Amino acid sequence: MIGYYYNAVGNTFLVVDNFKKVLSDDEKRRTVLKYVSDKDGVIFVQDHFMDYFNRDGKRANFCGNGARTYFAYMNYKYKEENYTFESYSGKIDGFIKDTYYVSMPPVKNKKVTVSCGIKGTFLEVGVPHFVTEGDTENIDWKKYIPVREELDSNINVYSEISPDFLRIRTYERGVEGETGACGSGSTATAYCYSLKNGSETVKLRTNGGILKVLFRENNIFLGGDVKKCSEELELQL
Repeated sequence: MIGYYYNAVGNTFLVVDNFKKVLSDDEKRRTVLKYVSDKDGVIFVQDHFMDYFNRDGKRANFCGNGARTYFAYMNYKYKEENYTFESYSGKIDGFIKDTYYVSMPPVKNKKVTVSCGIKGTFLEVGVPHFVTEGDTENIDWKKYIPVREELDSNINVYSEISPDFLRIRTYERGVEGETGACGSGSTATAYCYSLKNGSETVKLRTNGGILKVLFRENNIFLGGDVKKCSEELELQL
């Protein structure tokens, strides 16, 4: 098998090309635990299908920046500029405009809630997220870990820099720590913000850089930079 390391605005991945080699779930788990190191997760690139595993060796139904990375790899390796593929959360459309964009899964199960004394919005964008407005400069994640455990969700804390421009920080389940960025978390946060403000485009400054979320005719698109960070790697189980 071959692989590459990628960075998607602070989310770091190992991309494994298994077009030619079918892997069992156990083989994928062992590949993750052997090679992921300090990266956030592993993207298994199959024919028109993205299979994503978190750092802990467990599959996640979806990863927004992982989907953009999958598409960027298809562009690099197979010269695809518009590409439709599947995930465990459904069909994803990738396209290149000013950067790499993918369509996001529909928002589900949205509800305002109070968890462990913290008010926020729970919703699913491929995977579950808790979104709350707060001080993004001084976050004590220990305060939010009970929320992460009670809701079994990622935690997103945001503040407004200016209209339609947010600062966001995310604690991701499966990584069990703060990550450089989270595409689905940024989408969930932008969605909550857009509901209040009617925004059609929301920019978000993550620890790793800028993401952009577009709302167009009941569709949501996530855009941002993706970079290949290594030469081809030969991977062995």
